[in-house]
Amino acid sequence: MLCSSLLAATLTITAGGDAFMVQGFPQDYKPDKTLTEWIGSGDARLVNFETVVNDGTCRPAAWSGGTWSSMDPSVLPDFLSFGFNGCGCANNHSLDFSADALFLTMKTLKGINMPFAGIGENLQEATKAAVVETPKGKVAFISVSSAFHPDALAGWKTSRSPGRPGLNGLRWKETYLVTPQQLEWVKEIATQTGINGNRELDIRTGFTAPDAPGTFQMGKLAFKAAEKPGRTSACNTNDLKRLSDAIAAARKSADVVVVLAHSHTMRHKNVEEPAPYFVEFCHMAVDAGADAVIGGGTHQLKGIELRNGRPIFYSLGDFVFQNNVVPLVPPDFCEQYGVPLDSDAKTAFNARSKGGKVGLHAFRENFLSVVPRLSFEKGALVKIEMLPIELHWMKDWSVNGLPRTADGEASGVILAALKRTSAEFGTQFSLRKDGIIEVVLPPAK
Repeated sequence: MLCSSLLAATLTITAGGDAFMVQGFPQDYKPDKTLTEWIGSGDARLVNFETVVNDGTCRPAAWSGGTWSSMDPSVLPDFLSFGFNGCGCANNHSLDFSADALFLTMKTLKGINMPFAGIGENLQEATKAAVVETPKGKVAFISVSSAFHPDALAGWKTSRSPGRPGLNGLRWKETYLVTPQQLEWVKEIATQTGINGNRELDIRTGFTAPDAPGTFQMGKLAFKAAEKPGRTSACNTNDLKRLSDAIAAARKSADVVVVLAHSHTMRHKNVEEPAPYFVEFCHMAVDAGADAVIGGGTHQLKGIELRNGRPIFYSLGDFVFQNNVVPLVPPDFCEQYGVPLDSDAKTAFNARSKGGKVGLHAFRENFLSVVPRLSFEKGALVKIEMLPIELHWMKDWSVNGLPRTADGEASGVILAALKRTSAEFGTQFSLRKDGIIEVVLPPAK
């Protein structure tokens, strides 16, 4: 049922990928007019805020999402100049600087009246949809991440517990498929090495559940007999139920519901292929009432699937990618890469990247993306258009990772990537003369 606020006019949503933004604009950069006007054409303008606000007083966690990500409050005006009016905050960096930065991030976003989702003082808050109120209708969005340290997961608030601050997490489990003979080998290895000694004790004393029928766990790895070796994964059923309920609740009060989903896993060895559990989750989200799922996480574009006429963007890749110029790194990071514990961030990152020769910034595909624009009429999706963007790959680090409208050559590379990664879903595209990529939608029923 459509919300009574929905007007006859077309309601549009624009969305960016992961905004890993930690540094302000240099003097010679500002977002180009084509990009800002495209983003601004959306009534709701959503992005994954892949950092935390940190004024320098927030304590680093003992772990991070790969790089301790933080944005000084002085950088916020530059971020806001892109024009987004809704932030998804659930990702692998949400607790990089502990609850200190989590609370500061929430306080800051609330202070500028920026709707946000995916983090909160407890799991109920983190799970709940945020709403962008527009003259053309209400857009609700939920933010969820399957990539997180266990300590980052928010906890339930109950009559006996105040809950735990953290993020809206989707837990999942991976299982390795082996032949019956290989499974016997795994069991023999476990017996001879004693790797399961503590686990077997925990099972006997009731601290751990026994292996599920037909499976065997060696250390932290789960194995199952199958005709053909491989691996698969599945979502935590409790999380699926909780998130399905949240989507259904948002559906009752909003005209359009969007799920922003962050994932860092792949199907086999190709990072462009979404993992089975993530496909399971995205399908559930659409079936529960989401009008679109917009993924991110692994920095590259992934395929687009149309499920019942609703789009699943398995990953938009990056919108801003500045993880090579983070302002602060804790001693833990310095120790990891063999530099003095009080080294500045530049020294530590130079060690990690071997002078800029290795790492995520060495690959062009991490600097190519699209900004989708979804158009809805009376609650029905009628058009998907995408503006190709590039992020100043191999340019000076003051501008490296900042977005601009893609030129013709880069747009061709982006279109080819979308066609390749979407082929398994049967999704088709067309390239307009103005450089905009359109998704070919099925005929309306």
